[in-house]
Amino acid sequence: MSFHIDIMLQTLLVASRYIWITLWMSGSSLVIGSLLGLGIALIRYLKIPLFSQLFQWTMPIFKGIPIVLLILGVYLIASKTFDNVAQSMHWSLRFKNFPLITIVIFALSFMAMINSSEIFRGVFQGVKKGQLDAARSLGMNRGQMIRRVLLPQAFPTAIPMLSNLFIQIIKASALASMVSVVDVFSAAKITAQQNYRFLEAYIAVAIVYWSLSLVIEQATKGYEKIQHKKFRRTV
Repeated sequence: MSFHIDIMLQTLLVASRYIWITLWMSGSSLVIGSLLGLGIALIRYLKIPLFSQLFQWTMPIFKGIPIVLLILGVYLIASKTFDNVAQSMHWSLRFKNFPLITIVIFALSFMAMINSSEIFRGVFQGVKKGQLDAARSLGMNRGQMIRRVLLPQAFPTAIPMLSNLFIQIIKASALASMVSVVDVFSAAKITAQQNYRFLEAYIAVAIVYWSLSLVIEQATKGYEKIQHKKFRRTV
C-alpha cells in the first residue's frame, strides 16, 4: 500500500484548524477539574468530618470509571432527561440544540478532578507539619494557613504533574468524536472517510498531538528552570 505524503499534509492542515477546540475542551476541563480536585484534597488533608470519609471511599470508585464510559453515559442520560428537565424549568433550549461539547468538558473535568485531587493530596503530604504548627502559634486560622503556608508551597510542586495531566486530557479529548463533537481527531477522520486514506489521517493526527505535548513539556521545563533558579537564589 502506497503512502501519500501530500494527503497527509492536507489532512494535517484540516486537523490543525480544530486545535483550538481541543485546547478549549482540555484547558477548561483542567481548570474546572483542578479547582474541584483542590477542594477535595483540602477536605481529605484537613480531615473534615463526614466529607473526608465520603471522598476516601468514593474516589477509588471514581478512578475505576473509564473516560469513554463516562462520556457515553452522560450523553445517554442527557439525551433522555434534558428535554423533560428543560420543559419543567420552562427553558426554550432542547437537547437537539444543546452544545455537545459541554458533555465532553463535563466528562474530562471529572477525570481531571480525580487525578488532580490525588496530585494535590500528595503535594500537601510533603508540607512539613512543623510549618503548620508554627503558623498556628502565630495565631493564624485554618483559612490563613491554607492561603499563606499550604498553597504557596503546593502549587509550584504540583504544576509539573498538572502539565502531565493536561497532556492526558488532550489525548482523552479525542473521544469527543463519539458524541459528534468535531475536534482534531474527528476532523482528520472525516477527511479520511472522503478519500479512504486512513493511515495518512492517523499519522497527521499523531503529529498534532505530539506537537501539543511537546509544547507543553517544553513550557513545563522552562517553568522548572525558573523555579530552580529562584530556589538557588533563596538558598
